[in-house]
Amino acid sequence: MMRLSVFGSAVAVLLYGAVCTGAGEVAFAATTTSPPSMSQAIGALVTTAAVARGFSAADPRIASTIAAMGQAAVASASAVASASGEALAAVPWVAALAPLALFATAMSVPTSLGNDSLTAWQLNSNGTVTVSQGSSSSGGGGSASPYAALVPGAAGFWYAAGYYGSSASAVEEAFMSQGGYYAKGDTLVCANATSTGQSCTVYASNGVSTGVNVGPGYLSQAWTGSTSTCSSGQFSASAGCLAYTPPPPPPPVTESLASAAAGVASSDLADDLSSYLFADAANALWSQAATEEGYAGLPYPVNAPVTSGEAAGVEGQLGTSAPTVGSLTAGAGTLTGAGSMPFGVTTPASTSGASAVPVATDPGSGAQVNLGPDPGIGSPSLETVPTAAQILAPILGLMADLKAWAVPAHTSECPEPSFELWGQTYAFTTQCDLLDQYGSQITVAFEVGFAVAAVLIVLTA
Repeated sequence: MMRLSVFGSAVAVLLYGAVCTGAGEVAFAATTTSPPSMSQAIGALVTTAAVARGFSAADPRIASTIAAMGQAAVASASAVASASGEALAAVPWVAALAPLALFATAMSVPTSLGNDSLTAWQLNSNGTVTVSQGSSSSGGGGSASPYAALVPGAAGFWYAAGYYGSSASAVEEAFMSQGGYYAKGDTLVCANATSTGQSCTVYASNGVSTGVNVGPGYLSQAWTGSTSTCSSGQFSASAGCLAYTPPPPPPPVTESLASAAAGVASSDLADDLSSYLFADAANALWSQAATEEGYAGLPYPVNAPVTSGEAAGVEGQLGTSAPTVGSLTAGAGTLTGAGSMPFGVTTPASTSGASAVPVATDPGSGAQVNLGPDPGIGSPSLETVPTAAQILAPILGLMADLKAWAVPAHTSECPEPSFELWGQTYAFTTQCDLLDQYGSQITVAFEVGFAVAAVLIVLTA
């Protein structure tokens, strides 16, 4: 498989860019402005996928495919920009991809934006996005506690109704997670600590407020509630050291795509783009471009689309140039170079099919090989083409004896048997009268019968 190591270099990457600047016109780009990764990465992924499916890296249709994908992206983003009234370069890649059937179908269920991101998006049919946030940890004892450890003998601890902690928040989490003296769902709010302690208030879910005081001197006294350190920073007088329970994620929020793109957490922006979404983006643009009139690129591999594994491999090869969540949700930026536009999909010059097309050579030129004297065999001759009658003769000539057979002619006279009795002669003529009356019908019946018998005898011979 072709390696795209050029992306790992610190040297400026030279690109062979193909961008729609008019009907059938192609522009070339040398560099890109922010963000640079989506245009380059999609081109690199399609090039890698084409080679993996048996196409030569020198096939000029790879460059044509990538150029057409850029045109499809520009057309989709232009429609979005026109509808929203914003500049084309400000349209996020996700907004340009959302109208494409394959991408919209892939994100019709909650989908994580990054390989390690906790944020999931679901594209809705009405153009909105349902954003859900995952939990920051798996929960239970296996999750990391944000509270400092509660160490026996160490000075400074917090207390409320049988629960101890290294901070007021640790105490709050302790009694809320256990549901002991206070019910789950209650809230503990503490004022700033003083040298004599801290005054806190429990706001119950039923609306009743109860004051809870941190006893004087607890901030300076050493905690002696356990002989072992509570790494979670929480202790219950009845349950001992408590495991930290992370808070549940906030409920999903449905908002416009623009609002969702602008509201992505800064911690997620630098995360590598989900390899599934990366592959979906390439498939959506490729399939869309392949349906356009005048398309001259590679056919879209319906039965072997670009996979997330291939996308992950390209991300690894691209290194710091790999697409991020920010690449998907930020504006597309502009390709620099004469006549270039946002959303142009590019491919590296070192892997460009158009720059590596082999030049055809005349088979009559170059070094000649002497194969010896001409043996004079001459051209082969062909047999005479048979006529239709000759072709059908074997079929029409089958069973010639049967076709020539006929019932032989003969003459006969109806017998009239008689006998004498007591001087009288008695003759039987009734059968002859019947033959005279129905002779023609009887003749036809016997002819048919003899013909059938003859055919059976001939065919079984």
